[in-house]
Amino acid sequence: MNLISILIALLVETLYKPVSDYRRYDWLLDASSKIYHKLSDQPWRDGAFGLLLMVSLPCFAVWLIAAMLAGVASLFSFLFGLLVLIYCIGPKDLLDDVRKFTDALQANDADAAGHYASEILGQKVTADMVPLAQQVKESIPVIANTRVLGVLFWFMLMGPVGAMLFRYVCLLNHQVGWSSGFSNALERVFEMMLWPSARLSVIGFALTGSFVDTLSNWQSSADFWQRNSEELLRVSGIGAVRHEQDELPEEGQPDIEGVQNILALMKRTLIVWLAILALLTLTGLVL
Repeated sequence: MNLISILIALLVETLYKPVSDYRRYDWLLDASSKIYHKLSDQPWRDGAFGLLLMVSLPCFAVWLIAAMLAGVASLFSFLFGLLVLIYCIGPKDLLDDVRKFTDALQANDADAAGHYASEILGQKVTADMVPLAQQVKESIPVIANTRVLGVLFWFMLMGPVGAMLFRYVCLLNHQVGWSSGFSNALERVFEMMLWPSARLSVIGFALTGSFVDTLSNWQSSADFWQRNSEELLRVSGIGAVRHEQDELPEEGQPDIEGVQNILALMKRTLIVWLAILALLTLTGLVL
């Protein structure tokens, strides 16, 4: 059933572009901020226990609703899990965002390129298209994990609760205003959540790109286990498509082909994930 949910969610994401308009996380972040500030007099707020309390609230709500619906009919529980998965992917379609960005680069429209790059990266960026293209290219493997692959992994592992947990941790990690203790705990949890999907993605890069080049930017084989997940995704993704580009862009020109190549790598990696998941489902190893 999880495979069916994932396939339907990806189909909706591909065919129904307005779905991203329904993904609104402001209410969740506003509620989190209010709870955080109301606990300001509690010494345990700025640490692991405070983060655990914060994260457990929406996850418990998802679990409770899914359990109640399962008691009525399994179809209702399935549909609820599917809706949660669709809600947690994104919030925007990475393929569409990158296509608009590369179109702007090809049209030599610096303002549009800067706008779409800020949408992809989630931050204000420079209008210089050459470093902008490089920044987007290096960030696509990380963004693909936080938008899609990580959500799918945790959904497979824990159902709708896992999808909500991953999305909520990502949202909190990009929110500002936390204390240093809370932020440190949040960074550790985010790294733990990203770790497994990042390693599976790197394996996908090696299988669908260049195996040797995927490892070329590693300092040692221990990087696979010990290196920061975001750094590992960046260097592995860039290395995996190095062989696909025969000529570097002319001086002063953005690397449009490089951006397109690494996006294609993400597509191939997702297909490999789905193929392996389908095989495991058919053999009965996963449901």
